[in-house]
This record gives sequence, structure tokens and C-alpha cells, in this order.
Amino acid sequence: MESRVPSLKDLATIIYRPRQTFRRILDSGRDRWTIELVVLAFICASVTDPDIRGLLEALPGLPLHAALALIALALLCLAAMWVVVLYAVAGIATIVGRWLDGKGTAADVRAALAWGLVPVVWSIVFRIPLAVYHSRLDLRPRDRGQMLFDFVQQGGLTVFIVFATAQILMYVCILFVASNALGEALRFSSWKGLATVVISIVLPIVLVVGAVIAFQS
Repeated sequence: MESRVPSLKDLATIIYRPRQTFRRILDSGRDRWTIELVVLAFICASVTDPDIRGLLEALPGLPLHAALALIALALLCLAAMWVVVLYAVAGIATIVGRWLDGKGTAADVRAALAWGLVPVVWSIVFRIPLAVYHSRLDLRPRDRGQMLFDFVQQGGLTVFIVFATAQILMYVCILFVASNALGEALRFSSWKGLATVVISIVLPIVLVVGAVIAFQS
């Protein structure tokens, strides 16, 4: 079979045919878009972050070009952090996967976790309308009761429920895609892939919490 790089079509099929799609990506033997997908997911997740006006209000007198440069630098640093976190989690997932009798390379595991972030990319569908709605809200400092009343009157409660539901569905989809992709990368079942994802995320948290408790003791 002729090798090829992933296509835009794979961004759609990975959602409902994750194992078949990721197997095709692995068999391509070429670039898996690992870092590109992480950066793209970060950009899409950042759509609902505060805009330039918020920064300008926080730093009055800051020239526009300086604000843009500051935002670009912050985004670059945060995107790099996402990539570093992916590599760290992938390293843990590789060890956990092999402990569960998986067979696969660290590069395959990194690619699987990166493709597991594709639902974050698709979250742009609801993040853009939310960002537009947020930009139209009147957030000037005033009485909290009046502010809450205005928020509900402007449909804020409905928007919050819809956004929270969409976020939950996104996280479920991330687990589904990542579990199947990891299962394909490590050549075992998707259930073991799910266990690998959960352990790889929970283990560092447990270690950090344990270290903090031990330090405080």
C-alpha cells in the first residue's frame, strides 16, 4: 500500500471509526501530525479565552503592537507546554501499556494521544458562538444581584447549560478516541486502552498530591 500522510478526512473518521482510521495513519509510515494536532487543539481550546480588549483593560497604556506581541508569546509558551505534557503523558502511557502486555513504540503512543485530542479541535464549533456571545455581555462592575439578573435575562443560564453539556460530551469523545487509538497503537483491546489513559492521567496527580502531603507533614 502506498504510504501517505494523514488527510483532513481523517479528522472526521477518527471520531466514529477511531481504530480503523488510526491503523491507517500508523501504516502510512510517515508524519502522523502529532505536534501539529496538539498545537491545533490548543488554539481551538483558547478561542474562549479573554480577548485583546481584556488585556488592554488590565494593562492600560500598553500599545497595540506590544499587546499582540505579548499575546503571541503567551500562546507560544502555552502551546509548547501542551506538547511537553503530551510527551510526558505518552511516556507514562507507554510504560503502563507495556505493563498491560501492550506492544508499541513511544512514537505510536504519542500519535495516539495526539489524535485523541481531535474532539478538542472540533469543539471550535461551539466555542466560536460562545466567544461571540461572551463579547456581547455587559461585564462592567456593578451590583452582583443585578449582574446575575442581567446574565440570566440575556440567556446566560441556557448558554451555560449548553456549553457545559458540550464540554462533557467532548471529554467523553476524547476518552473514546484516545482509548481506541491507544488500543491500536499498543495492539490490545480498547478497554485496555481506556485503562492506560486513565492510569496515565491519574498516576501523576496521585504522585503530586502525595508529594505535597508528605512535604507538608
